[in-house]
Amino acid sequence: GGLMRVLITGGAGLVGSTLIATAPEGVEVHATQRNAPVVGAPAHTIDLADPDEPVGLLAAIRPDVVIHTAYGTADLERDVTAATRSIAAACAIEGVALIHLSSDVVFDGEHAPYAEDAPLVPVHAYGRAKAEAEADVVTAVPDVAIVRPSLVCATDPLDPRSAWVVDTLRAGRPITLFTDEIRCPVRADDLALMLWDLVALPRAERAGAWHLVGPGALSRVELGTILAEAHGLDPAQITAASSRDQPDPRPRDLTLTVERSGGLPTRPRSVATLWA
Repeated sequence: GGLMRVLITGGAGLVGSTLIATAPEGVEVHATQRNAPVVGAPAHTIDLADPDEPVGLLAAIRPDVVIHTAYGTADLERDVTAATRSIAAACAIEGVALIHLSSDVVFDGEHAPYAEDAPLVPVHAYGRAKAEAEADVVTAVPDVAIVRPSLVCATDPLDPRSAWVVDTLRAGRPITLFTDEIRCPVRADDLALMLWDLVALPRAERAGAWHLVGPGALSRVELGTILAEAHGLDPAQITAASSRDQPDPRPRDLTLTVERSGGLPTRPRSVATLWA
């Protein structure tokens, strides 16, 4: 009985802020913040990478579930590895359920489509940090729910990746997108609703990996073309290229299977519907 209390890390980020905005009735949401302010929920400024601060925060708030969305790419050791280890350890100490946001880039891109139990074979630094984080959360909280989204898209405001494409095209600058880098982009609001579907499940049924992605596999060029046409821009400005010619390795086809998440109440929509 009573309210369920959920703590969202990274409450000012794209996924975190969308979770706050879509929280269902009967859920009391708290959120952590570092620099950007949280809107719409009580906010707690905390260094997630500190080994002690998350324990104190969980002891004070006593959430039923933590949804760990916070991450950073500037300092992977601090903002992915240490922060995740710290929040997972705090959940273990305080007996709190954990839903951990991972990524499709834990896979190598050479063996698509990937099922939830496919081996993690990351090919770049961010992928390696996210794969290590998955291993750490399972060790700390064996019944953790690990969620792997793909590209998370939003409008009003546009997600940063989509905004970069639109702004570049609008400025008339050349842009090169890959034909052979394939992802399953998901609407931020649909991802949030599917995460709330997971929160509603009993803890034991929630455990394990979930692929929460959109219904279509799109190349970077296809996604860029959708964005251009939706914003009245000329997709002919986009140069199509192969990621094979890039100096740094990038996973190519990260199509994920959705057998498990197909049983959730929320049916994710194509990201094209965001800009239709």
